[in-house]
Amino acid sequence: MTTSVKYSVCMPAYNEEENIEKTVRDTIAAIDATGQVGEVCVTNDASKDRTGEILTRLKAEFADRLVVITHAPNNEGYGRALSDAIKASSGEWVATIDSDGQFDISQLPEFAAKIDGNIDFVAGFRDRKKDSFMRVFADRGLNMLVRMMFGLRHRDTNCAFKLVRGDLLRGLNIESNGFQTPTEIVLKLHFTGAKSVEAPARHFKREEGKSKLKVIKVSMDFFAFLCYMRKKIRLYKRGIISRL
Repeated sequence: MTTSVKYSVCMPAYNEEENIEKTVRDTIAAIDATGQVGEVCVTNDASKDRTGEILTRLKAEFADRLVVITHAPNNEGYGRALSDAIKASSGEWVATIDSDGQFDISQLPEFAAKIDGNIDFVAGFRDRKKDSFMRVFADRGLNMLVRMMFGLRHRDTNCAFKLVRGDLLRGLNIESNGFQTPTEIVLKLHFTGAKSVEAPARHFKREEGKSKLKVIKVSMDFFAFLCYMRKKIRLYKRGIISRL
């Protein structure tokens, strides 16, 4: 690690008035704990509650340490919101995370400690996913499907908590608008030659607000997207397309 590194932490937010302030404050504290400088980039994805108002107030407090992107009037989806936050980032290293407080962002220094000259990204995996039985079951099934379809050994490709070289992440062509985005990021990084290491990510039960994830629909969309990605990766390997 160099003596001067900038971290960006990127997250989407949709109707997270109960969680967004704590998540932003915890994230800034986690960046400070690395001993480096950094910023938080949040996309307010057309929230209908007080999320936008809270972010405006926090922006006045934190100035250039908080970058706020606004989607209005239409909600564009988790993936597009995360992608726009990533595009707005400027850090040498970029972390992705959800805004609902279910990940422990205080682990950012632990993720950063795993970086060396050969590592391009640190992929988090939820050691004990704190969620409903159906969501845990669906998530495990989808992770198994990813391993079977793509030959990856990653334990939890759809874990939102990752730390990636900023130039690599900003250079990705993120296509998914939905909750498949963390897996898309892993697949595209892996098959374009990026080197990774895994790290356990503490996962908490959602304390406030309601999840926007509908298990059956998301699972069907996830499978359809994996089929699309499998075909695209084959075309990329054969040199028929030049970019994933």
